[in-house]
Amino acid sequence: MFPTLVRIGSFHIYSYGLFLFLSFLVGTKMVEVRAKKFGVSSENVTNLALLTLIMVIVGARLLYVIFHWSEFNRDLIGIIAFWRGGLGGLMFFGGFIFALVFGLLYARHEKMPLLKMLDAIAPAIVLGEGLTRIGCFLNGCCFGKPTNLNWWITPKSPDGALFPTVAVHPTQLYSSLAGFILFGVALMLEKRHWKDGLLFGVILIFYSLFRFGIDFVRYYENPSNFWVNQIIALCFFALAVSYTIILLKKKQTT
Repeated sequence: MFPTLVRIGSFHIYSYGLFLFLSFLVGTKMVEVRAKKFGVSSENVTNLALLTLIMVIVGARLLYVIFHWSEFNRDLIGIIAFWRGGLGGLMFFGGFIFALVFGLLYARHEKMPLLKMLDAIAPAIVLGEGLTRIGCFLNGCCFGKPTNLNWWITPKSPDGALFPTVAVHPTQLYSSLAGFILFGVALMLEKRHWKDGLLFGVILIFYSLFRFGIDFVRYYENPSNFWVNQIIALCFFALAVSYTIILLKKKQTT
């Protein structure tokens, strides 16, 4: 694994941080281009993107701290030192929830077309997942359970040491591949000119299912983290299905 890509004295460029930054840049540019079709100003999109980035980091860190409290109960400064280990110690669902809630509040405050904006950001979200998980792979985190499959990897262990004798699932690459596949699916589905907001619902359904399945072969040092992520994935699936059904019914009655 290559958690640090560049090391010049005290200056480090971390794999995870770099790919998180790339996903932010690419996603922001994509949403800016797509939002123009809806008459949304680039300034609003830029502000929304910055708010989303902040909320992703805050929410992902908060959820991680809650379920890894033993790491911080004697090091409270460590709670805000999220950059330790190259932006490690983040949980995706926490960031997604915070970014979605605060992003919707901002869009509503600025009177942006909510459903159109959800469709505009849907491909960017899953593309960002594809890019960011490459950073996870290089960082050596979020790896899978032991396997005999030919595409096994040997990542870092939970205590930071390497254990080259153990072959595990490259679940980071599974997640990355899922993100790229869903990105392609989103681009194909939007050509159908569905009702506003429906693309976001369908992509969220598929992502929830992908995440639910992948986690069965992902390694968790604490089994409770597995169950938390699975419950959240199922909740998102249920919400996405309900949201999509409501939109479909609304389409049929208009």
